[in-house]
Amino acid sequence: MARAATRRELVVLVAAALVVLVATSAFQWSRADDASSWDVPLYESFGERISEGEFPYRDLRIEYPPGSLPAFVLPALIANKLGPGGASVYEPELNDPARSFALSFAALMIVLLGVTIVATAISLGALAASVSTAALALGVTATMPVLLGELSFTRFDALPAALTAVAMAAVFRGHTNLAGGVLGLAIATKLYPGLVLPLVVLYVLRTHGRRAAIAATGWAVGTAAAVLVPFHVVAPSEAWFSVRAQLTRGLQVESLPGSAVLALDRLLEGVGAGGIASVDEGGTGAVRSADIVGSVGSVVGAVFALLAIGVVLWAWRVAARRAFSATALVSACAVVLAAQLAFGRVLSPQFVLWLLPFVPLVARNGGRVALALFAAVLLATHVWFPGLYRDYVNVQAPFETAFLVARNILLVALLVVLVRRYRDALRSPSTAPAASSRNAGASGTV
Repeated sequence: MARAATRRELVVLVAAALVVLVATSAFQWSRADDASSWDVPLYESFGERISEGEFPYRDLRIEYPPGSLPAFVLPALIANKLGPGGASVYEPELNDPARSFALSFAALMIVLLGVTIVATAISLGALAASVSTAALALGVTATMPVLLGELSFTRFDALPAALTAVAMAAVFRGHTNLAGGVLGLAIATKLYPGLVLPLVVLYVLRTHGRRAAIAATGWAVGTAAAVLVPFHVVAPSEAWFSVRAQLTRGLQVESLPGSAVLALDRLLEGVGAGGIASVDEGGTGAVRSADIVGSVGSVVGAVFALLAIGVVLWAWRVAARRAFSATALVSACAVVLAAQLAFGRVLSPQFVLWLLPFVPLVARNGGRVALALFAAVLLATHVWFPGLYRDYVNVQAPFETAFLVARNILLVALLVVLVRRYRDALRSPSTAPAASSRNAGASGTV
C-alpha cells in the first residue's frame, strides 16, 4: 500500500496546484472574447441593481437562491470602485466597463477554485491519500479552466462547489458544526448540496455520535434558513420563485433523456416517421432554457427522473443500514450527484462542477478510473459548449446530436464506476480519518 502524503508534501502540491490554476486561468481568459454564451451580463445586472439599493426579490426578479447573491454583488462593487465608468456592452465585443465586471467575476470564481484546491488537499490528508493520488486529484481542479473552458469563470457554480468542498474538509477534520453550517450555506446557494446532507449526517452519527449528528443537522438547517428566510419574509412570492424555478424546469435538451428523445426523433425522421419531439427555446418551466416539447419527452423525462430519485434513495438507504466509512461517504456523495447529472431532467454544462468536491476524493481509494472519466466529461463538455450547442439547438444535426449523446453516456459510465466504488467501500469499510477520531471526544465543536 502506498505511503500517505505528509503535510509538507501536501503543502507543496497545493502551492503547485495554485500556480497551475492561475496559469491556466490566465490562458483561458486570454481566449475568452465571445460573451454571447455567458451568463455574466445577467449577473452584472443583478449586482449593479443591488449595489444601487434595490432589494433582491422584492425589487428585481432573480432565478437563483439568495446564497448566490455575493457572487453578483462583490464583482459589481469591485468593478465600480476600480474599473472605468459607463454602461457595459458585451456584444459584439466587450467594452471596458463590461470587461471590468467580467474580470472581477472571473477572479472571484478562480479564487473559489483555489479554495476548493486547499479544501480538497485537507480532505486528502485526512483520508491518508498517497502523493501520486493527491497530485492527480489536485491537478484536475488546478486545470479546470482548461478542462472545462470559460464555463469555469462565466458561471457562479464554483461558489457552491467551494462551499461543499470546505464542508467535507471540516467533517473529515472533526469540525462537525462547521461542516453543517458551511453545507447549509451551499444549500442556500444552489439547492443540490442538500442531496449530500443526509449522508454527511449519517457519517457524523457513526463517527461522533447522536448529539453531534443532531447539532450538525441543526447548523445546516439553521444556516440555510438564516440566508433564505429574510428574503421570504420581505418578498415571499419572488423569493419562493427562486427556489421553485430550479425545481420545476422542463426537459432540457442537453440532458440524457432530452438528447435521447431528439436522437430518436432524428432517426425516425430518416424513415419518414419523425415529429415525436420539438425544441422550445423559450423553455417550458419557470426558467428560460431550450426544452423538449411533446408527450414522448414528458414520459421519458419522468422515467429518468424516477431513476435518478431511485439511485439517491438507494445510496441513502444503504448508508443508513451498513457500516459507513469516510471512503464510503465520498463515494456516496459522488453517486447521488452523478445520478442527477446522468438521469436528471436538466443538465446545463456547468453542472459538471457539482462533482468537483467528490470525484478527486474517490481517487484516493482506487478510483482513478473515475477521475479519468470525470476529466473526459469535462473535456467533452468544453468541446460541446458553446460551439456545438448552438448548432444542436438550432439544427439538431446528426454530428452534434451524436456528440451530446456520447458525452451523456460518459456521465452514465462515470456513475457506474462510482456506484462500484461505493459498493466496494461498503464491503471493506476503512476506519474514520485520524483527525475525526482525535476529535471524537469533543464532537460537534467548531
